[in-house]
Amino acid sequence: MKYFLQEQQERSVFPVHEDSSSGVNETDCRKEEPLGDSLNIEEERNGSAVVAVLPVGPFDAVFSYLCDRQLAPGTVVEVPFGRQFILGVVLDDKIKTDIKLKSIKKIFPHNIGDTSLAFLQWVSAYTLIPRGNLLKMILAEKSVFSSKASRKKSSDPSEQTEASVNSSAQSSSDSKALAELTLSTTQLEVLESIRSNGSKPFLLQGVTGSGKTEVYLSAVRDVLRSQKQVLILFPEIALTNQIIDRIEKYFGITPVIWNSMVSPKNRRSAWLQAISGGEGIFVGARSALFLPFRDLGMIVVDEEHDSSYKQEEGGFYNARDMAIVLGHLRKIPVILSSATPSLESYINAKNGKYGHASMESRFGTSQMPSIHLIDMKQNKYDGFISPLLLRVIKNTMEKKEQSLIYLNRRGYSPITLCKSCGEKIACPNCTSWLVYHKNIDKMICHYCNHRAKIPSKCAICGAEDSMIPFGPGIERVLDELQEKLPEAKIEIASSDTMSSDKNISQLFDKIHNNEVDIIIGTQILAKGHHFPNITLVGIVDGDLGLYGADIRASEKTYQLINQVAGRAGRAEKKGKILIQTFNPAHSFYSALQSPDPNYFMDMEMAVRKESDLPPFSKFAAVIISGTNKELTEKIAKELGKAKINDVILMGPAPAPIFLLRGRTRWRILLKTSKKTTINNLIREWFSATKIPKNVKIQIDIDPISFL
Repeated sequence: MKYFLQEQQERSVFPVHEDSSSGVNETDCRKEEPLGDSLNIEEERNGSAVVAVLPVGPFDAVFSYLCDRQLAPGTVVEVPFGRQFILGVVLDDKIKTDIKLKSIKKIFPHNIGDTSLAFLQWVSAYTLIPRGNLLKMILAEKSVFSSKASRKKSSDPSEQTEASVNSSAQSSSDSKALAELTLSTTQLEVLESIRSNGSKPFLLQGVTGSGKTEVYLSAVRDVLRSQKQVLILFPEIALTNQIIDRIEKYFGITPVIWNSMVSPKNRRSAWLQAISGGEGIFVGARSALFLPFRDLGMIVVDEEHDSSYKQEEGGFYNARDMAIVLGHLRKIPVILSSATPSLESYINAKNGKYGHASMESRFGTSQMPSIHLIDMKQNKYDGFISPLLLRVIKNTMEKKEQSLIYLNRRGYSPITLCKSCGEKIACPNCTSWLVYHKNIDKMICHYCNHRAKIPSKCAICGAEDSMIPFGPGIERVLDELQEKLPEAKIEIASSDTMSSDKNISQLFDKIHNNEVDIIIGTQILAKGHHFPNITLVGIVDGDLGLYGADIRASEKTYQLINQVAGRAGRAEKKGKILIQTFNPAHSFYSALQSPDPNYFMDMEMAVRKESDLPPFSKFAAVIISGTNKELTEKIAKELGKAKINDVILMGPAPAPIFLLRGRTRWRILLKTSKKTTINNLIREWFSATKIPKNVKIQIDIDPISFL
């Protein structure tokens, strides 16, 4: 696949530095002895070997360099590329070339390993992401390779690599002393199922509060005792704090953290510990999957159903699916944990492709919460909180218990409009309404972050002071509850307020210390959190997300409501869920109230099968975008004329978000049977297609967003 299929505007090729002075952790290609057996030498030039190097950046191609030694595939090197020096890895590609070649500048004492190379190749072939962009993710911690960081006192590179990770790995070195967790009979049975499942993926299904985490941590303990590494993935950074606490409590060790909030120093330490084989538990977001583990023994994907595992910037991939691939390549178990599994995982479990166990009751004495619907058509209300929900919130406060009010909308109001003519204020860069955030008194685009003050008069009709907020966000619900319950201690939780580890810890401490009566939150609070004193969950708009063109709209809404409902009654006190809806007769709510945890999944599976929709067929999306509106449309329509065997081509059509960050967008949707290798068909299609440089093509295999 030609590299123009991905981010055309991302021309950075990950420079290491402009200064080529050598540090002691890396070696000049012309000075040292051979590091290993060569698998990639095709010819020699005046005593130098021709080496194939894959550089970081938007490339699929390898480039030829000279070196005076034999290099093993996976060796990290620095090479001249244009006017700068960039990182790359040695591949075993056979090369014949007559052009004048440059020499490799530096050889680092790191090899990402055969499995990381195989994983890179597999992910690229499936997702059509250029190999160089994936390599950029594997070599993500640039400080490991910088000259400044590598000037150490020791003259032995291998000693320095070992020394840099010893402090990280030390806490988990006594793996045989890891404590046994106290499990119920049901949990022990599920654990034995995992142990007997071998290296096949395992779907660990269980209602919220059933103790899934303790089960998979017991399986993790088994792996740690064999002195191997474990990776636990979470969809949200906010979820990592609680798993850290549990790991420290149960095992007395501190896990290694990998996400965007981690300091450069700790990221460097984590990367070195992964590549050195330092044992321990690694906890991270989806990018942690690309750490170059030397001795990985297990992967856990918590909240496996979560759409946040899908990467949609700079290349599309689903970390859950790629975790399954990595487990297969390494021949290690992968545990998928969820109270509401994705339909794909559920079907794979039913078909026997995955091991499967289900826990249908909560751990200990805690009970599942009761679910009640509030028909908003029958309720007279002022604002967005019905009188019934407000009354139950008051009763909960009187009992010194806490309430979680859920609305998956950031800000104060999703739309600002003119009350005289109805004109709505849109983002100038995106097909999106500006969201008013009262706490900063600005309207914000949630796609490009464009910000603006509310105008004093309407730009269309000229009416003065006519712009008003329309619809609720969590800040508006906060205002309403503060007005109606002035004595209540209320906090809000969203990605705006939980943007750092410090903010997250402070809020969670307040909740656990009962310094908060009501928490108003978005989906950031819907997953995995354990707050024992929350006994009421109120859902402001249960219908939000149920409708639209997304084939997974019902599934995603079911999962989110189930997850947020699971925050109630997780200790001795029974919980209650109140859902405000304008359509209580919808079959979705019947499934939500059913005691059968698989009722909804079976119903949704039947609908998808009858309509021949994924996972019973396969989708791929082509997104065409550019700053030149006419040219972008022309290219999209030319692509739409293609005839591809065994493929139904739908479109092109303007994307629902037609303008995004100043670029116009068109979409083509491809549909095939599950047996068709759509990736190869797309590769062949675009290899014969000429795309202008100022038009960007993105490929999304197995899309979950259609915007």
